[in-house]
This record gives sequence, C-alpha cells and structure tokens, in this order.
Amino acid sequence: MPDAPADESERQLLRMANGMRMALQSTPAPIAQSRRVAVGFRGRARMYYYPPRHGVRLKTPLVLFPYLGISRPYIFDLRPGESFVEFLGAHGVPFYLCDWGVFGPEDRDLGMDTVIADMIPSLLHQALDHAGAETATAFGYCMGVPMTASAIAHDPSLPIRNLLMMVGPIDFAEGEFPKQTADDRFDLDGIIETFDMMPAEFIRSGFKMLNPMADAQMAANVAQNLWNEEWLRGYRAMNRWSNEWIPLPKQFFREWVRHFYQGNELVKGEFRVLGDPVSLRDITAPLLCVAATNDDIVPPASARALVDSVGSTDKTYMELPGGHISVIAGRKARADVWPSVLTWLQEHD
Repeated sequence: MPDAPADESERQLLRMANGMRMALQSTPAPIAQSRRVAVGFRGRARMYYYPPRHGVRLKTPLVLFPYLGISRPYIFDLRPGESFVEFLGAHGVPFYLCDWGVFGPEDRDLGMDTVIADMIPSLLHQALDHAGAETATAFGYCMGVPMTASAIAHDPSLPIRNLLMMVGPIDFAEGEFPKQTADDRFDLDGIIETFDMMPAEFIRSGFKMLNPMADAQMAANVAQNLWNEEWLRGYRAMNRWSNEWIPLPKQFFREWVRHFYQGNELVKGEFRVLGDPVSLRDITAPLLCVAATNDDIVPPASARALVDSVGSTDKTYMELPGGHISVIAGRKARADVWPSVLTWLQEHD
C-alpha cells in the first residue's frame, strides 16, 4: 500500500483525480478470480470446487450452501487478498460452493421442498463423489443456514461430519424482517400474484429499509477515502457485489415468508418438508455457529437459537463484532473470523 499523503492538500488533489477516474471508468471491478471447476449440478444450481493452491491438507471437504437468489455468491471470493476462498485454499481446505444461479420466470414454482429435500442432498453427494470423501462439513451462510439445517434434520442419514453455520436466521421472531412481513400488514398472496418472480428491486428495497441511511454513510466514506487507491479498489469490488441483486422464485418466497417469517415454524418444531415434520433435535453433528453483534439482517439471538435447538453435544457459539457481511469479507473477517473457522475445521477433521 502506498504511503499516506503528507498533508491535506495532497489528499484533496488525490480525491479530485480519483473521483474523476471513478466517474469516467466504465470497466466493472474485477471479482471472483480464484480458479474453480464445475463438478455437479441440479437444475440451475452448480457445485464448484476450488482446488487448494498447494494441495489438500484436510480430508473432510467443506461444502457451502449460501443464500438462494438475492445476491451473487462471489462475496466469498471477492478479490485477491480479500477472498475467503483464497484463504481456505492457502491452508489446504477442499472447498465446494453451491451457486444457485439466476432464476427466471420459468422457475416461478420452485419451492422449499425441492430445494431442501432434493437439491441440497443431490449437490452434497456430487461434491462428496468428486472429493472421494465419505462425509463433509456442511457450511450454511445466511438463508443457507435454515435450508441446510432443515435438509439435515429431514434426513439425518446425510453424510455430514460437522456443521459450520454463519449469520443464519433460526428464530424468526427476532429482527426487523419478521415485522416488515407480519401477516396483518404484509399481503403476501397479493404481492406474489402480482409478479412471475419476486423482482430484484423489491428485494433490494426490503434490505434498504433496514438501514435507510446506509447509502449516504457510504457516500461520505467514499468522499473521505478518495485519496486512497487501495481502499477504492476494495470499495469498487464490494460496491459491485452489493448492487447485483437477483430475483427469487415466487413460490419459494411465499413459503419462506409464510413458514419462517410469519409462522416461525422451524424453531417451534412445526416446519414440514414433503409433509414430514422437521426437528432440529435430530441434528447431532458437531456445530460451529457464528453470529455478528451488529447484524441488522440476522440478529445474534436469531442465529444463536440453532445452538439451543440442535441435539449436538459438541457445539460452539462465536459472536463477533461487526455486521452481516463483515464475518465473511473485510479486515475483521481476515483477522478474526477466518483463522477461528480454520482452527475449528482442523480440530474437527
């Protein structure tokens, strides 16, 4: 990183120059530069393998199921030096990532039963076949936590050695989204029948309502750091990711809101998959649950409910300062979260 300017006048000149460059630059920020190989698919979903740089050192593959729709999964491989994928590869972790793809109107009827009882098990087995391993560490992130937990609870015979769950909602009574979608103020069926898909703009608006001043705060940060080219490179990559929204299948959205936000069925033991009741107590694998103290999307109490609900005896809860994304990207993630997760994976290999 270049030395900081000696005085404020030099900073101001750099701000002007970099601001002009950003305004005129049309090339998108480079992202997702780690090597990957497609090793499986189910519907639109693809399972990618990221070969470790210097060979595999852990025998248990780590298989990630992130959020479905909403945003692109390259936040896990944002850019060199700020990539969780790169960090795992440097330490010999065989890492697999499910990219659910970009949904279109033809996917309108895709529901939670298909995702939980068919797609997740199929993609998990394809990853294991490629790895030549008998069991995996299942990794859920955000929406991927209740989806993956439901898949394992629905079929406890799935070949899972460990569970790594990050900033995922389990107790849906916590947080602002359940208030936004309360049955008495949110006409779910009326909204669903208006669209073939849940538009990306609709989803974006829901997230923006959680922190209406976020864009103004970010603009102030950009103005303050325009002199710093390294900071700007990171900002451009993150800004690209945070503005690439993806629509959701309408049936999946309907069921997610109805069963989780409005019914809170998972933590109550009332959620069903293919008509069968799902009990989180049937999950007995070692668990690492990670939450973020200032997460306005998934409050810590919502994430922590998984620790209290599963039947595992080996379970660890880690709550770290920061927000929803800061556990997987940024300075705090590199310094605190990634090394802690790696140590846990090594101890449970």
